[in-house]
Amino acid sequence: MFTNNDTKAIKGAAVIMMLFHHLACFSDRFPVGFKGFESVWDGFITDGYLSALATNVRICVAVFFFLGGYGLYKRYEAGKFSLMDSILSLFKKYWKVFIVFIPIAYIFFARTGSDINFLATKYNFENGKELISKLLANFAALDNSLNGEWWFIQSYICALIAGTVFCTATKKNKSFAVDLFLVFIVDILIRNVFPAIANSETFSVLNFDFYYVRFFKMTSTASAFFAGIVFAKHDGIVRIKNVLSEIPGKPIIGLLGCLAVLWSRSFIMGDSLDLVYSFMFVAFLSVFLDGIKPLKTGLGFIGVHSTNIWLIHSFYCYNFLEVTKIVYSTSSVWIDLLILLAMSLVSSIILEFVFKKLGYIISLIKSKTSAAQPAAAMAVSSGAVMAVPVTESEEDSADEPETSPEDTADMAAITAAYESFTSSEDEPDEAFIYESITEPLSEQPEAVPAQPLPKEENNEISI
Repeated sequence: MFTNNDTKAIKGAAVIMMLFHHLACFSDRFPVGFKGFESVWDGFITDGYLSALATNVRICVAVFFFLGGYGLYKRYEAGKFSLMDSILSLFKKYWKVFIVFIPIAYIFFARTGSDINFLATKYNFENGKELISKLLANFAALDNSLNGEWWFIQSYICALIAGTVFCTATKKNKSFAVDLFLVFIVDILIRNVFPAIANSETFSVLNFDFYYVRFFKMTSTASAFFAGIVFAKHDGIVRIKNVLSEIPGKPIIGLLGCLAVLWSRSFIMGDSLDLVYSFMFVAFLSVFLDGIKPLKTGLGFIGVHSTNIWLIHSFYCYNFLEVTKIVYSTSSVWIDLLILLAMSLVSSIILEFVFKKLGYIISLIKSKTSAAQPAAAMAVSSGAVMAVPVTESEEDSADEPETSPEDTADMAAITAAYESFTSSEDEPDEAFIYESITEPLSEQPEAVPAQPLPKEENNEISI
């Protein structure tokens, strides 16, 4: 089996690999004054193993693409996939981080000076017009100048669009081999053919074409997205796991397989086989985690927050000067990794909590507004009756006022609605409130009457 819990755990492992990559791979991004990492085993540093490991855990990008394609097809197959809703869901998570962290960056972490890392000086501004343009471009994900690690958003959106076309084009094909062969063709086109066309003298103008660059020169690991679609369609991961399950000592086999993938990428084939590495690493890691349930549960919790961790962590690792000194406060890469992970994870938890409560407050306001409408209707109706002047002679001689059956029914309905809204002691359903603000707009449910407040749950929409 390869379930949603498996994908969450693998996302958790992949996002930790991404943090390690950004923490240890780029020495030019270290805070000024940081002298580098040390290890009990000197050879781990001096022989280049740390550098090789930090470089090649970048396989996590291909893993994220693979899982994205896998999830797309499963929703497509179930008839629950909407391209626009998927894109909007990604933007909503991106915008939550943007509207919190970008103002913090400009207000509290605007730094200048030649004695600090260049990444810690990007939140200074002198021209208001340029600032507005930069903010709008980054908000729309057309630019990633405010956070370099946000480049993935454009590539992922293009992969979603191209993946939808791929699903439709290969819908009738039932052969795993044919579908997989098509993915290898896509990989060759993305890695070699399309860049070569744009780099030729005749078609060099394509390097400046927005759509060509995004769709035909997307990152070389994007072909793993199409592999994810094919493996979801034909249960490829389950097939590999079934083969591995026949071998004794599955957790050991899974761990050795993951290490073999990293070793091959580091010292044998480089990133040229990332398409193959992506699904092999996912299969091996899934087998390994199946044998260690507590680790799988812990990584699954981290995986729920993987999108926020990706969007947040580089502020702490590179951009917020005083915070970067905390992240790089020791010479141990493993301790610093734990610090960065803890800060990013806690920030994600707080961010989700705050937006969950905001959603709750918004729903309460809507409920009170809805409750006020019957009362307003009664007030208008009563006012209309009271406004009719009655003379003293008419009052003495008049019988009881005549009321039609329709008027009686209308007044009874309004009175009942008013009493139900004003006498109810129930509170709105908090789970419904949160889901309603995190679901795509096209799927927003209509307002419902107040429901009992259940115990809070931690909800997360994963990419």
